[in-house]
Amino acid sequence: MHKFLSVFIPACRANTFAIFSFFLLIMTTIGCNRIQKIVSPKQEETVKIGFLVTGERAPYLNSAQLAVDETNALGGLLGTPVELVSLLNIEASLPLSIQTAEDMILKEGVIAIIGPNRSTHAVEVGAVAQRHGVPMITTAASNPNVTKAGEFVFMASVTDIFQSRVMAQFAIEELGVTTVALLTLSGDVYTEGISEFFASNLSEFGGEIVANAFYESGTTDFTGQLTDIAATQPDAFFISSFSQDIGTITQQARTIPLQNAVGTPTLFLGGDTWDNEVLLANEDAKVEGSFFTTHFSPNTAEPTARAFIDTYQSMYGEVPTGGIAVAYDAVKLLFEAIQRAGSLEAEAIRAQLLATENYVGATRIGSYDENRHPTKSAVILTVRNGEKQFYKQIHP
Repeated sequence: MHKFLSVFIPACRANTFAIFSFFLLIMTTIGCNRIQKIVSPKQEETVKIGFLVTGERAPYLNSAQLAVDETNALGGLLGTPVELVSLLNIEASLPLSIQTAEDMILKEGVIAIIGPNRSTHAVEVGAVAQRHGVPMITTAASNPNVTKAGEFVFMASVTDIFQSRVMAQFAIEELGVTTVALLTLSGDVYTEGISEFFASNLSEFGGEIVANAFYESGTTDFTGQLTDIAATQPDAFFISSFSQDIGTITQQARTIPLQNAVGTPTLFLGGDTWDNEVLLANEDAKVEGSFFTTHFSPNTAEPTARAFIDTYQSMYGEVPTGGIAVAYDAVKLLFEAIQRAGSLEAEAIRAQLLATENYVGATRIGSYDENRHPTKSAVILTVRNGEKQFYKQIHP
């Protein structure tokens, strides 16, 4: 069962929803920007799980629903069917994420929240979940601060602390990089955090940050920042942003052109936001030869991950990204904790999440530390011939 609590629609965009035959459709339109609600009629009792998606990441919802369907096929949770109550917040409105989390808890009666996938939203939603004593597991949100709200907030993603260290060490020891320039989207928890961690780790491994530039959301012309960066002739260029901007930045950087001290093109490096099909599909993006960290590789041979990849691909016609895999795992982690607890009580679920050991799904989690950060591997991918390719997996 799957219910859209609310879907934030960009201005004047046409939308269609495929609804199960037993749903009653109620559409409320408010101006050109509108929130659409789909409400099911009274039905059998279900266990409701909230699921929050930030930005144009509808595939995250697909993998969450896959996890729910698999569980329902086996009899549900403690003998009760599971219902997903979801928000697809396309325009990444932070107030909408916060208010919807409140509504999911107080009006819909969800027993847990999964997501959001952006750290800036996860920090605020985590505070809501903690205040109400509702367990929450973030999906692709990777900044370590997302769990600071309190003991009910957990992460399913590899942390930025770890993935930035992996990339810094890889750049120094395997790529032979000594100088790096940074360009960071300002005002975002994820982008600012991973840049800071990367810079600190690079210095620890003997590298030098030769430029550290920022830009504001909505920027489309990066000539000023890139010209200053080009003057430093860095070996590598770490871009901390989201897929739409990364495409523009790389295109403009190659046009300048951005080169190292010996006149060859500067290497492009990034974090898990690069693991996005929107970026590779952007014909203007110049990401060939780049390296970035992410959550998993679809080329894995691990049986449980392989089963997830094959099932997802057969259902949706595309290969899942790392974020899609982690969204699936976050739901599965919750369900396993509930089954071990034998209870839907929040404290019992929280305790079993903390006790997680050797979780095996699309990705693996060894355990949780005292900050509710998972012990898990990071993967380095590269872009070759316009496609993502597995390069290396780094274990903690």
